[in-house]
Amino acid sequence: MQNKIIAVISLMICLFFSSVLYAVQGDVIAWWKFDKSINDKVIESITDRKDEIIGNHWLVDGVKGQALKLDGLTAYVVRTENKTTALPEEFTIQAWIALGAYPLNWCPVLWFCNEGNYFYLAIGDKGQLGFYVRNKEKQVQLVSVSHLKLRKWYFLTGVLEDDGDLKLYINGKRTTSSNKQQMLEPSDTTPVLIGRFPDKVKPTGGIRKDSHLVTDILFDGIIDEVKMIRKVLSNEKIAGAYIKNQPKNKPELPERVLPAGPKGKGKFGAYYTRLKYYQGWDALWRVSEHPDVVIRFDKAPFRFVFWRGTSYIPNWVTGNGIWYNNEFMETWGHGAVGCAEPMSDKQCRNSHVRIIESTDARAVVHWRYALVDNYYNIARVDDATGWGDWADEIYIIYPDGVGIRKIILHSSDPAGAHEWHEGIMVLGPGQRPEDILHSEALTLANMKGQSKTYSWADGPPRLGGIENPNIHLINTKSQYKPFVIVRLEDEPHFGRYGGEIRPDVSIFPWWNHWPTAQNPSDGRYAMAADRAAHSSLTHIEWKEYSKTENTMTKIMLNGMTKKEAGELATLGKSWTNPARLKLKGDGFKSSGYDQSERVYKITKTNPSNNSALSFELIASTASPVVNPAFMIENWSRAGSSVKIDGKKIDRGQNCRTGHTRTLESDNLIVWLKLDSKKPVNISIKPVSD
Repeated sequence: MQNKIIAVISLMICLFFSSVLYAVQGDVIAWWKFDKSINDKVIESITDRKDEIIGNHWLVDGVKGQALKLDGLTAYVVRTENKTTALPEEFTIQAWIALGAYPLNWCPVLWFCNEGNYFYLAIGDKGQLGFYVRNKEKQVQLVSVSHLKLRKWYFLTGVLEDDGDLKLYINGKRTTSSNKQQMLEPSDTTPVLIGRFPDKVKPTGGIRKDSHLVTDILFDGIIDEVKMIRKVLSNEKIAGAYIKNQPKNKPELPERVLPAGPKGKGKFGAYYTRLKYYQGWDALWRVSEHPDVVIRFDKAPFRFVFWRGTSYIPNWVTGNGIWYNNEFMETWGHGAVGCAEPMSDKQCRNSHVRIIESTDARAVVHWRYALVDNYYNIARVDDATGWGDWADEIYIIYPDGVGIRKIILHSSDPAGAHEWHEGIMVLGPGQRPEDILHSEALTLANMKGQSKTYSWADGPPRLGGIENPNIHLINTKSQYKPFVIVRLEDEPHFGRYGGEIRPDVSIFPWWNHWPTAQNPSDGRYAMAADRAAHSSLTHIEWKEYSKTENTMTKIMLNGMTKKEAGELATLGKSWTNPARLKLKGDGFKSSGYDQSERVYKITKTNPSNNSALSFELIASTASPVVNPAFMIENWSRAGSSVKIDGKKIDRGQNCRTGHTRTLESDNLIVWLKLDSKKPVNISIKPVSD
């Protein structure tokens, strides 16, 4: 009898829990588990509808089973059929998410629409949680005061009560909320969307109206266990669901670090490569295996990087990952809307990079680009030729981390309004300008070795207080710092970037419409440190090196240094007032010092002559020698032996040689690690390798 009673009680308990389970299941209107996808469709398990997944996406480990990872650039889930379940008077919506970056505007985790009634539970541009409902003429919204962090699992819950009140919960706890922040009013009536706002809208933070364009607002991160329930869940049940279902694994969202190639020192030279950023961004690009270029250095850990993510705008990258560049050609108007610059070329349609030389003695890289706006209009298109503004930039980089930037503008009006230099910091996700810059961010110096440092602590500084500055040093939080030197004869004028600063956000300007961004914009304030971004410090204006009717060329010395700004005066003198080269003997002709390449040029007048080249560099305090380079045209591919003041210098760290071949000649490049303020005698003799 006792066993029968126990059996009956057990049966009753089973029936009770079965009925409870059935009742709960019956209250669920929709449930996307994301445990599998079939032919880019995901099954909504309550109705067995197959909703389409658009764009680049992946199934990854989730809270339970699998979850859906969306790239934030192309991907979302959509149901386009007209019929969906009617929106009930009261309901609860729940989802697990992890963010890779914040959306550009309000982005629904789930958008649900039926016959003009809709709701969306969404993430905002700083990680706010928002809930928007329009139902039977009621229109209500609620936004959390707290912000979600990146790369962390969150259990989100939104509740609509039958009286129209909204509640928001994060990780099982009701969050402090407000209805003051305005959410987006949609017009589209697509029945279901996951990870996308239904309309194209402008991102927040826009600066320039006509060149900050509408775009899809997409979810960047992981979504799992999206559930809509036809009842109001109590605080206890919501908290219990969070406690019971906490994921054991971290979300598969690795930290995003701007790619600069292998860290540390490496064999000097320019290398083709494919730099990888993060999965979603990399999957977007239709390129082959060698689209990017990196120059490495064997005496220092910094690199010089030409990457698609910066539209190939080249950056000096410090050993601890701080990026800096000297801008590019920029113009405005003349057929362009807003800024016409390579920044606007998000897909690198008109921006290309190629290696011209890479030897032990130097690397030469050519970057070519058009000055385009967000609509890919090229500025100053000539009616007769169909050509607009284009630029060629040649970078001649030597083993000491010093090189020439040679900028050639091709234009129907090369003397028209163009910008040639802006000191720009590039920031990776998680970095703020203050993380990479000292508040005393700039030092200017002159050829006397005098210097002055300027602080942004109390706002953009007034530059002055130093006579004839021509040396520009950025005070990054790194061992090596980027510098620029401009010839005094080109009458340089230095200015600081004074606009678009939000003192309550940063003492420096801070935008994220570039780099890596794919939305069409040439001005968006960074709303948080979630995306790659940039900040500008300075401008330099200086005269041209040369010009023709349709071209203008300017040059600058640039690179990385551990020295103080005033100490760079010696390097500057070696370039702007180089030691005179005096040939000894016959068989060679000197073309003098080429400032546009930082090299002495010599021609062997008889290519078959194997006599040694001998010359004197008449160095002095006013014309010092600092790590000189020599190009000898018509030099055979045989090796070479170098002597300085009669002492042989073995090829290696202090003596680098390389051969280049053109259609006309073979050339020898020699670079020497040599500092002198006194005359030195150098001989170069051909020998067999």
